[in-house]
Amino acid sequence: MKHIVAGLMAAALLGGCGGGGSSNPFDNPGEDDGTTAPPTDTTVPTEISQDVTRVEFDPGTQTLTVEGLTFDGTTDPVTYNRAVALDVPGYQAYTIQQNAAARHSTAFAAQSQTSGAVTAGVAATGGPRNRFFTGAVFERTGTYTQPTTGEVVYTGRYVGLTNLDSQGGDLLPPPAGLADELIPTQAASTQGDVVLRANFGDRAVEGNIINRRISEAPGGVVINLPSLVLINTQITADGTFSGTVEYDQAAFPGERVTGTSIGSSAGIFGGVGATEVAGAIKLNQFDGPGDPLGLTNELETGIFVLDR
Repeated sequence: MKHIVAGLMAAALLGGCGGGGSSNPFDNPGEDDGTTAPPTDTTVPTEISQDVTRVEFDPGTQTLTVEGLTFDGTTDPVTYNRAVALDVPGYQAYTIQQNAAARHSTAFAAQSQTSGAVTAGVAATGGPRNRFFTGAVFERTGTYTQPTTGEVVYTGRYVGLTNLDSQGGDLLPPPAGLADELIPTQAASTQGDVVLRANFGDRAVEGNIINRRISEAPGGVVINLPSLVLINTQITADGTFSGTVEYDQAAFPGERVTGTSIGSSAGIFGGVGATEVAGAIKLNQFDGPGDPLGLTNELETGIFVLDR
């Protein structure tokens, strides 16, 4: 899919990529010390994992390694560099660019605060050449028990990566004389707030992602984005869920958006009594019905790591 952006984000890029599902996609080396259970056998849906097969993340040592992402390095997996300037509250940022003419890649990751039971990560390349590569994974470690009654609200932050260009502040200066078509770009990120509501008596979960924005568009412009609804779906016996994403009908009173999927969601609960939850979404559009911001073929993959 080719990416064409008009008006507000005129310099942006690219189409999407494919990928496969991933079992045990997340490995936290800081937890492999014999004192906690090994990672649960978590299979991330293919529409979420896309081009990423595994992430190794240690928030304590601030190290991150990504496996599977195409063109992010000459080896697989690839160890990324800490990029504090790109941090979004609640998420550590990492980047890699092998040389000034190579693709630039960005990644975000986080671990839950209550017991560290769940973790999630997302990565994406920038351009050029009409395509970008991306994907997200999540994982649970340790003991998990699911309540049989009660309703719980989880809150926290969201971060995503898009096929739009950012300001490019982390890019290496391109070689002199490099043709415009060959100059690498840096993926723009999104952020927002998540409210996830789980009813364990009904074994159902639904949620919202609000206050969404791109804050690093060219020129430093902050672009506000429509709120999203994670449509209610079943919580399985092992604490996983998957469903669809829609625009929030309240944001578009003059148009019918209810019932129209714009992407997929998935996640996993963790901790004794389901104290934490991590998940990811994949959006096939995100600026609203009828492209009110002038974006076409825009794509986004993002993650959330939440505590009660």
